[in-house]
Amino acid sequence: MKLWAALIPYFAVLLGMKTFHNAWVTILLYHAGILLFLFWRKPSDGWKTVWGGLRTPLLIPGAVVCAMAAPVIYFMWPFFQSSENILPEWLAKYGLTGWSWFLLIPYFSIIHPVLEEIHWRGIAPDRVKGLCWQDLLFAGYHVLVLHELLFWPWLFLVFGVLAGSSFFWRWAADKFGGYGLPVLTHAAADAGVVVGVCFLL
Repeated sequence: MKLWAALIPYFAVLLGMKTFHNAWVTILLYHAGILLFLFWRKPSDGWKTVWGGLRTPLLIPGAVVCAMAAPVIYFMWPFFQSSENILPEWLAKYGLTGWSWFLLIPYFSIIHPVLEEIHWRGIAPDRVKGLCWQDLLFAGYHVLVLHELLFWPWLFLVFGVLAGSSFFWRWAADKFGGYGLPVLTHAAADAGVVVGVCFLL
Protein backbone atom coordinates (compact mmCIF):
# COMPACT_ATOMS: atom_id res chain seq x y z
CA MET A 1 0.00 0.00 0.00
CA LYS A 2 2.91 2.38 0.61
CA LEU A 3 3.77 2.34 -3.09
CA TRP A 4 0.19 3.26 -4.01
CA ALA A 5 0.28 6.03 -1.40
CA ALA A 6 3.49 7.39 -2.91
CA LEU A 7 1.87 7.42 -6.36
CA ILE A 8 -1.07 9.60 -5.23
CA PRO A 9 0.50 12.88 -6.44
CA TYR A 10 1.37 11.33 -9.80
CA PHE A 11 -2.25 10.37 -10.39
CA ALA A 12 -3.35 13.84 -9.18
CA VAL A 13 -0.95 15.63 -11.54
CA LEU A 14 -1.83 13.47 -14.53
CA LEU A 15 -5.55 13.98 -13.96
CA GLY A 16 -5.60 17.55 -12.66
CA MET A 17 -2.95 19.15 -14.85
CA LYS A 18 -2.89 17.00 -17.97
CA THR A 19 -6.65 16.36 -18.22
CA PHE A 20 -8.40 19.28 -16.50
CA HIS A 21 -5.55 21.81 -16.83
CA ASN A 22 -6.31 23.16 -13.39
CA ALA A 23 -3.88 23.54 -10.48
CA TRP A 24 -6.64 23.61 -7.87
CA VAL A 25 -8.11 20.34 -9.12
CA THR A 26 -4.61 18.88 -8.94
CA ILE A 27 -3.76 19.93 -5.40
CA LEU A 28 -7.22 19.07 -4.04
CA LEU A 29 -7.08 15.61 -5.61
CA TYR A 30 -3.65 15.14 -4.09
CA HIS A 31 -4.78 16.21 -0.64
CA ALA A 32 -7.98 14.16 -0.84
CA GLY A 33 -5.83 11.12 -1.61
CA ILE A 34 -3.58 11.90 1.34
CA LEU A 35 -6.54 12.17 3.71
CA LEU A 36 -8.18 9.00 2.42
CA PHE A 37 -4.96 7.05 2.90
CA LEU A 38 -4.37 8.59 6.32
CA PHE A 39 -7.80 7.64 7.60
CA TRP A 40 -7.51 4.20 6.03
CA ARG A 41 -4.29 3.67 8.00
CA LYS A 42 -5.31 5.21 11.30
CA PRO A 43 -6.02 8.92 11.79
CA SER A 44 -4.05 9.29 15.01
CA ASP A 45 -0.88 7.93 13.41
CA GLY A 46 -0.28 11.19 11.62
CA TRP A 47 -2.00 13.98 13.51
CA LYS A 48 -0.59 13.18 16.95
CA THR A 49 3.00 13.71 15.78
CA VAL A 50 2.52 16.88 13.69
CA TRP A 51 3.88 19.24 16.35
CA GLY A 52 6.23 16.83 18.05
CA GLY A 53 9.99 17.26 18.01
CA LEU A 54 10.14 21.06 17.92
CA ARG A 55 12.75 21.34 20.67
CA THR A 56 15.77 21.46 18.42
CA PRO A 57 18.36 24.14 17.61
CA LEU A 58 17.94 23.20 13.94
CA LEU A 59 14.49 24.82 13.72
CA ILE A 60 15.46 28.46 13.11
CA PRO A 61 18.48 27.87 10.83
CA GLY A 62 16.52 25.21 8.96
CA ALA A 63 13.59 27.58 8.39
CA VAL A 64 15.94 30.36 7.27
CA VAL A 65 17.69 28.10 4.76
CA CYS A 66 14.37 26.87 3.37
CA ALA A 67 12.96 30.41 3.12
CA MET A 68 15.93 31.26 0.88
CA ALA A 69 13.85 29.71 -1.88
CA ALA A 70 12.38 33.21 -2.36
CA PRO A 71 15.58 35.07 -3.33
CA VAL A 72 16.91 32.07 -5.24
CA ILE A 73 13.79 31.96 -7.41
CA TYR A 74 13.66 35.72 -7.84
CA PHE A 75 17.30 36.25 -8.83
CA MET A 76 17.86 33.01 -10.71
CA TRP A 77 14.60 32.90 -12.65
CA PRO A 78 16.09 34.31 -15.90
CA PHE A 79 18.35 31.26 -15.94
CA PHE A 80 15.73 28.78 -14.70
CA GLN A 81 12.86 29.58 -17.07
CA SER A 82 12.31 27.41 -20.12
CA SER A 83 11.30 30.43 -22.23
CA GLU A 84 10.60 34.12 -21.79
CA ASN A 85 7.21 34.88 -20.18
CA ILE A 86 6.63 31.19 -19.42
CA LEU A 87 5.70 31.88 -15.78
CA PRO A 88 2.55 34.01 -16.36
CA GLU A 89 1.60 31.81 -19.31
CA TRP A 90 1.95 28.66 -17.17
CA LEU A 91 -0.05 30.14 -14.29
CA ALA A 92 -2.83 31.19 -16.68
CA LYS A 93 -2.82 27.77 -18.37
CA TYR A 94 -3.53 26.06 -15.06
CA GLY A 95 -6.05 28.58 -13.76
CA LEU A 96 -3.82 30.43 -11.29
CA THR A 97 -4.90 34.00 -11.94
CA GLY A 98 -6.72 36.57 -9.82
CA TRP A 99 -8.33 35.20 -6.67
CA SER A 100 -7.38 31.65 -7.61
CA TRP A 101 -3.70 32.58 -7.27
CA PHE A 102 -4.13 34.66 -4.10
CA LEU A 103 -6.06 31.87 -2.37
CA LEU A 104 -3.38 29.38 -3.32
CA ILE A 105 -0.68 31.37 -1.51
CA PRO A 106 -1.86 30.66 2.09
CA TYR A 107 -3.18 27.21 1.18
CA PHE A 108 0.12 26.15 -0.37
CA SER A 109 2.16 27.70 2.45
CA ILE A 110 0.17 26.33 5.41
CA ILE A 111 -2.12 23.40 4.57
CA HIS A 112 0.01 21.78 1.90
CA PRO A 113 3.23 21.27 3.93
CA VAL A 114 1.32 19.82 6.89
CA LEU A 115 -0.46 17.24 4.72
CA GLU A 116 2.67 16.41 2.73
CA GLU A 117 4.78 15.82 5.81
CA ILE A 118 2.13 13.64 7.48
CA HIS A 119 1.86 11.66 4.26
CA TRP A 120 5.45 11.23 3.10
CA ARG A 121 7.06 10.83 6.50
CA GLY A 122 4.26 8.45 7.45
CA ILE A 123 4.93 6.09 4.54
CA ALA A 124 8.74 6.26 4.73
CA PRO A 125 10.77 3.49 6.39
CA ASP A 126 12.27 4.16 9.81
CA ARG A 127 15.97 4.78 10.40
CA VAL A 128 17.18 4.40 6.82
CA LYS A 129 20.63 5.98 6.62
CA GLY A 130 20.53 6.98 2.97
CA LEU A 131 18.00 7.95 0.34
CA CYS A 132 15.03 5.62 -0.01
CA TRP A 133 12.56 5.12 -2.84
CA GLN A 134 10.00 7.38 -1.12
CA ASP A 135 12.52 10.27 -1.26
CA LEU A 136 12.98 9.71 -4.99
CA LEU A 137 9.23 9.54 -5.68
CA PHE A 138 8.67 12.69 -3.60
CA ALA A 139 11.20 14.55 -5.76
CA GLY A 140 9.95 12.97 -8.98
CA TYR A 141 6.40 14.23 -8.84
CA HIS A 142 7.66 17.80 -8.49
CA VAL A 143 9.63 17.37 -11.70
CA LEU A 144 6.42 16.22 -13.39
CA VAL A 145 4.74 19.45 -12.24
CA LEU A 146 7.61 21.77 -13.21
CA HIS A 147 8.91 20.30 -16.45
CA GLU A 148 7.15 22.89 -18.63
CA LEU A 149 8.40 25.81 -16.55
CA LEU A 150 12.10 25.06 -16.24
CA PHE A 151 14.89 24.77 -18.77
CA TRP A 152 15.40 21.00 -18.67
CA PRO A 153 18.96 20.79 -17.17
CA TRP A 154 17.65 22.55 -14.04
CA LEU A 155 15.17 19.73 -13.49
CA PHE A 156 18.05 17.51 -12.37
CA LEU A 157 18.99 20.11 -9.74
CA VAL A 158 15.37 20.35 -8.59
CA PHE A 159 15.19 16.57 -8.31
CA GLY A 160 18.40 16.41 -6.30
CA VAL A 161 17.45 19.24 -3.92
CA LEU A 162 14.00 17.79 -3.26
CA ALA A 163 15.29 14.24 -2.77
CA GLY A 164 17.83 15.62 -0.31
CA SER A 165 15.13 17.67 1.43
CA SER A 166 12.95 14.60 1.75
CA PHE A 167 15.85 12.70 3.28
CA PHE A 168 16.49 15.55 5.77
CA TRP A 169 12.83 15.79 6.76
CA ARG A 170 12.63 12.02 7.21
CA TRP A 171 15.79 12.03 9.31
CA ALA A 172 14.47 14.93 11.43
CA ALA A 173 11.15 13.19 12.04
CA ASP A 174 12.99 10.06 13.24
CA LYS A 175 15.62 11.97 15.22
CA PHE A 176 13.29 14.33 17.09
CA GLY A 177 10.23 12.13 17.42
CA GLY A 178 7.72 14.18 15.45
CA TYR A 179 6.98 16.15 12.31
CA GLY A 180 7.33 19.62 13.84
CA LEU A 181 10.70 20.49 12.30
CA PRO A 182 9.84 19.00 8.87
CA VAL A 183 6.45 20.76 8.79
CA LEU A 184 7.76 24.22 9.71
CA THR A 185 10.83 24.11 7.47
CA HIS A 186 8.72 22.69 4.62
CA ALA A 187 6.25 25.54 5.16
CA ALA A 188 9.11 28.03 5.04
CA ALA A 189 10.26 26.56 1.73
CA ASP A 190 6.77 26.61 0.21
CA ALA A 191 6.20 30.18 1.42
CA GLY A 192 9.55 31.14 -0.07
CA VAL A 193 8.51 29.70 -3.42
CA VAL A 194 5.24 31.65 -3.58
CA VAL A 195 6.87 34.87 -2.33
CA GLY A 196 9.54 34.56 -5.00
CA VAL A 197 6.88 34.01 -7.65
CA CYS A 198 4.87 36.98 -6.37
CA PHE A 199 7.88 39.28 -6.76
CA LEU A 200 8.50 37.96 -10.26
CA LEU A 201 4.89 38.71 -11.20
